[in-house]
Amino acid sequence: MNAVSTSRRNFMRGAAAMPFALWLSKNAWATTPLVRYDASSANGLMMLQIFADAVAKMKLRGESDPLSWLWQWYTHFVNGATTKAAEINRIFGTSVTPQSMLATETWNTCQSHAGQNVNHFLPWHRMFVFFLEQIVREVAQRPDFTLPYWNYTSHDPAKRGVLPLQFRLPNDPLYGSLYRPNRTSLANSGQPIHLNQPGDAMDIAPAMACQYYHTVNAVPGFCRVLDSGVHGRIHVLVGTSKNMGAVPYAGNDPLFWVHHSNIDRLWASWMLNGGTMPISGTWQNSVFVFADAYGQRVSGTLRDFFSIDTLGYTYEKFVSPTGTEPTSKRRTKSATTLLTATIGLVSELVARGTASAELNDRPVRVGLAPVSAAARRAVVALDPLKRRRTYLVVKDLHTWAQPEVLYHLYLTRSQDTRLTPKAYVGNINFFDAEFHDHGNGALSDALGDNFYSFDVTNLLRSMVNSGAARAGDTLTLSFVPGGTPTSGANPLVGSIEMFWQ
Repeated sequence: MNAVSTSRRNFMRGAAAMPFALWLSKNAWATTPLVRYDASSANGLMMLQIFADAVAKMKLRGESDPLSWLWQWYTHFVNGATTKAAEINRIFGTSVTPQSMLATETWNTCQSHAGQNVNHFLPWHRMFVFFLEQIVREVAQRPDFTLPYWNYTSHDPAKRGVLPLQFRLPNDPLYGSLYRPNRTSLANSGQPIHLNQPGDAMDIAPAMACQYYHTVNAVPGFCRVLDSGVHGRIHVLVGTSKNMGAVPYAGNDPLFWVHHSNIDRLWASWMLNGGTMPISGTWQNSVFVFADAYGQRVSGTLRDFFSIDTLGYTYEKFVSPTGTEPTSKRRTKSATTLLTATIGLVSELVARGTASAELNDRPVRVGLAPVSAAARRAVVALDPLKRRRTYLVVKDLHTWAQPEVLYHLYLTRSQDTRLTPKAYVGNINFFDAEFHDHGNGALSDALGDNFYSFDVTNLLRSMVNSGAARAGDTLTLSFVPGGTPTSGANPLVGSIEMFWQ
């Protein structure tokens, strides 16, 4: 990408928003797409050098400059200690200018963590990363730059859940721009961020096995499973509530970008493995405005970013349906199948929590009571006809501050007090469970559709096969913190239910 003069850039900033299709036609790509590399590979390390240099330069730019680091951070969400309106007034003053109008359109537009449609998560972040990549090319004067991905799901123990060294060098003259002190101690010391956590927080197999992009009743789709799963876990295990661990601060950490490059890679992999996008839905035509590498306003719909094939980039390696990396650079849909069998579209509520779960620094137990005669006759909430699977759904999560830990779930018979690995269900996090102000006043937006659904059929069957479970047994769900939560966070799980579907 060629450099442009200041006057040209200022003119472009003041122009009307260019539709993305037109923008793309004016920025035609070469026949061969550019490759985004694993950050630990030789090519990935070269790209990290360019990225680190660009981050340092972007931090030196004025805050009103769309190519500045603060502008990129604020596009995701402004500093949690203030508001969007206050920051626009601080930086631009009270007079309306092309720049202040652009900031109003672009800042705080992450549309998946504060009451908006959860299906926005993947395409909005693809847009966000895409335009950041363009800006780095301009700032660094490297048209060949591609944003590397942090491969935290690698099956190499030296890489799995371990921050790349280049993000852990505070005094390095080049890589120091990538360092942030307010990460967790495990993250900045180069240890696996999921060390000593039950289960496998880096497991992406459940997401890759999803049949649908969107949620169907009690069964979450690929977008939600990825968002609430490994995506949220990375944020919580890497950053504190003033860093990656909280939405308003996450975009200020350069690690955010290589994390989301990998999330984008997982989505592209799911599509190559046979996943398809919904063919209808008004949310697909939602329009968002971004600033490109010239400070120009570009408007695009979420649908414009459903596929990377038209966007001029690909990935060094993709991920198979089982969550492992194939050796080839690309997979074809015809060569793979999804793991999940077709699921029924009708769900039946069979049990409900006897109370909400007010979590703290100790294990919390909540009983599950059957809600129908059929459910009361069932053995540990299993479908007597063996036609439907049993899903445990926890939803209506809320927290007043990020607890900065995962909570681990165990499902047992009510009379059982020991929590063993056989009773382990999975984990939840509260990354998207805070109120956030999108610029319309404090607490102006509702909480996101933050729910978790776990297929517990096999766990319940193991209870029956062991001879321990009998008809009439009730169940208890236990929430165990995976560390010491932040004082005063008071996280809440408002609703606990079980369904047959």
